Amino acid sequence: MDTKKQTTLLLILLIVPPIIIFLSRQLFAANYIFSSIYKIIFLFPLFFRLFIEKKTLKHSLFENFSFKIFRKNIFSIMLIGFILASIYVSSFLLFKDWLDLEIIVIKLHELISINISNLIFIGLYIVIVNSLLEEYFWRGFMFQKLRRLIRPGMAYLFTGIAFSFHHIMFYYNWFNMTFFLIVTIGLIVYAMIMNFIFERYKDLLSCWLVHSLVDIAQIFIAFKIFNLI
Repeated sequence: MDTKKQTTLLLILLIVPPIIIFLSRQLFAANYIFSSIYKIIFLFPLFFRLFIEKKTLKHSLFENFSFKIFRKNIFSIMLIGFILASIYVSSFLLFKDWLDLEIIVIKLHELISINISNLIFIGLYIVIVNSLLEEYFWRGFMFQKLRRLIRPGMAYLFTGIAFSFHHIMFYYNWFNMTFFLIVTIGLIVYAMIMNFIFERYKDLLSCWLVHSLVDIAQIFIAFKIFNLI
């Protein structure tokens, strides 16, 4: 596939998931599984490598995963993850008085049926599975491909904005405009930092660990919102 076709395909992939999110919210009942149906797009790299690039199944699944690099840098990776997680929790504690937590609880239940009884199971899925899928797609495919096809700064920016836009589809009516902009900019910066981590270490296991630690902070905040801790 030539450069122009690859670039066009990648840009299409940046906008398809939000469309699927919107349609799933309109067509299906509130349920975390249905609201996450757009994540089938995260498996596109597997299809691309198998049928377009003609790579083996093993290579397609485990490209960019390096246990050797992960083991060598695990302490610095954990430190980065703890710092980002701490920023996440600190930001929530700093700005929580701006938020109507009762409205957020209602929105979570209406949108994806998150409640006290299933929060632990959804939290485990987010920390272990969802973080891996997102890194496999965003860093291991989208950013890596765009980084080779367009200018580095544009690759960072495009994937950062797209990453945040996919999350916007869930929270766009949770906050006032000021806090909405703060959260959106924060997501863009976070995605760009994750891009940098991938470019620095060339390893998705490292990205996965950082992402998982940040998601643990997110689940901690969810427990705070539901008054469980």
